[in-house]
Amino acid sequence: MASSGPVCKDDGVKSVAQSEIHCGGGGLLPSASNANQRDGFQYHAERLAAYALENDMAKWLTFKASDPPDDKAFEDFLQRNSPSTTERLGSDGIGWVCVRAPHRLHSDEDEDKDDVEGLEDAWEDLQSSGKTINVDVVLDLASEYKVLCGKWHLHVGTGFKIDHAWEGIARAVVAGRCGHSAKVSPFDSNRTGRKPHVICVYNDDCTDLDSIFELEASIREVGIKCHMMYKPDAFTYLGIYSKNRWGLVPALYRSVYDCRQRKTRITKLY
Repeated sequence: MASSGPVCKDDGVKSVAQSEIHCGGGGLLPSASNANQRDGFQYHAERLAAYALENDMAKWLTFKASDPPDDKAFEDFLQRNSPSTTERLGSDGIGWVCVRAPHRLHSDEDEDKDDVEGLEDAWEDLQSSGKTINVDVVLDLASEYKVLCGKWHLHVGTGFKIDHAWEGIARAVVAGRCGHSAKVSPFDSNRTGRKPHVICVYNDDCTDLDSIFELEASIREVGIKCHMMYKPDAFTYLGIYSKNRWGLVPALYRSVYDCRQRKTRITKLY
């Protein structure tokens, strides 16, 4: 397997031997030097947000694991909906392929407690007020409106690489070993980059460090060696993507796996 894929060539190790936590910089992107640069940042972030919203509004292919598990149904789901052959917004208008852990089935009603609309209204008010916007303010709003879900996300090349990575994560989620849910973007013929697919693996609380790091370790246990970022869902709802107008880094943590030392390096971005 090529070294640019989800696992390192000839590594042979599927678990993380050791993790390190490092603090990064101040969490701000370089300031735009003129209005044109600021407009460029804004356009890039808003374009990413629009793309993600389009996926969210499209049809989801979702497997909800049962307890006890229905192995045949799950195998059929994996075979029929591999991300490399499922077309984004094609004839069926597919936005995401998703799996949910068995323990998540009984807590769907808890999602109603997330006041996303209240969060977005408060965000608009904050911007109009002229007050300083930083990551602490965003996380305070997320806590106030109980929008606390977050995810580790990784970008993967298409073909065998994405199918292999997704199958491993999906199996771990359905078995209850890796977060409460995960999703993968389908094939998009309009995206020509080296790693056009994204996988997101979720936990319930972006302020719970133990949960965040345990989820990272469980993803590594599957055999994933890709660069990963941890992002609160509140960032997504508020349009905090790369090169945004507020100069915020759109993630809290970065995870990089060192194939030679066989351990993870986690960097705190704020």
